[in-house]
Amino acid sequence: MQQLGNREEGTIRNQLSGEEQQVADDTAATSAAASAARSRRRGPASPEGPQRAISTREPGAHSSPAAVQSRSASHVASAAPSSRAIKDESQIINRVVVDDPTVDIKRAQERQLESVPGLAVVNNLVAEDIAKATPRTRQDYSASSGSTGRRKETKFGEYILGQTLGEGEFGKVKLGWKKGGEVQVAIKLIRRETLNGNPSRLPKIYREVHILRGLEHPNIVRLHEMIETPQFIGIILEYASGGELFDYILTHRYLKDNTARKLFAQLVSGVGYLHKKGIVHRDLKLENLLLDRNRNIVITDFGFANTFDPQDELEDEIEENLTDRNFVKRRDLDRMQENGSRRGDLMATSCGSPCYAAPELVVTDSLYTGRKVDVWSCGVILVRRKSRTFLSYLV
Repeated sequence: MQQLGNREEGTIRNQLSGEEQQVADDTAATSAAASAARSRRRGPASPEGPQRAISTREPGAHSSPAAVQSRSASHVASAAPSSRAIKDESQIINRVVVDDPTVDIKRAQERQLESVPGLAVVNNLVAEDIAKATPRTRQDYSASSGSTGRRKETKFGEYILGQTLGEGEFGKVKLGWKKGGEVQVAIKLIRRETLNGNPSRLPKIYREVHILRGLEHPNIVRLHEMIETPQFIGIILEYASGGELFDYILTHRYLKDNTARKLFAQLVSGVGYLHKKGIVHRDLKLENLLLDRNRNIVITDFGFANTFDPQDELEDEIEENLTDRNFVKRRDLDRMQENGSRRGDLMATSCGSPCYAAPELVVTDSLYTGRKVDVWSCGVILVRRKSRTFLSYLV
């Protein structure tokens, strides 16, 4: 009987010890879970924070290493496609760098020496005073673009994207700047999906970039670089904060003679430079003439620009008979040469804006000389600065 009593007492003691051990284990598991929850609420104090939290949970929760490894593997597997998709969308597949946007500071200083007298800017003003004196146009976001506030930053390559400056058929023009940088740029973003139905558009984009990268004139927009991603083609250009000349004339009704003379001289200087380089713009209009902060002309939008051989001069007989199809056919003027262009600056594509287009682009479908088309558009711009009606409507 005494031995039986001892065995029962030992059994009861073992049961009590097991229950105490289970309570201790449960208490430890509850404490570990609470500690892990607090760690998650606080966020990891270092990149190793999440690993430490998992190792704290493992002993108390009695999770096997295989189970923990399985959960970790499934988490990584589920997160991997998302990360890969984001990387693919922002991955740079091609990049052409011409120069750094900081060169725009020197270019602005050069143009400032030619700033237009009579406007609201004088040469000894600092940048902040110039910004205050400059009327705000639909393209001037320089006062608010320096800070993004609480809005989440949207980036394209190294550039932070700001407000939309303009919008066209194939994409948008965004204000941009590098993080920590003070120089703003205009980023022409073209969606690749919009080019699917227009296969000839992509070569024109590359031609525009090729033309711009060889230009260096104070009154012609400067190309900084081109960035291609799977979704976008981005052309990073010099930013002219004064807006369009069209808006300026609309606000002031017309330009005074001294101001118009100065601006027109800058326009002719830029167009003459293009023609000497063997380039025609073919879309000169007030909307494509921007003003910098000091109200100097900046020629932009080279989407219709084309090249020619400036050394191949056409005879007067050819220029006078371009509307004669038999003459053109007899002289074989419509044939493309080995360099991909016709003789001289002969072109056939009708492009540009009708209100600024030369008559040969509007009333005929014959060949035309590109340089004369640009000169006609300059004449329309000169007359337009004095009147609200277009000269083209009177021709």
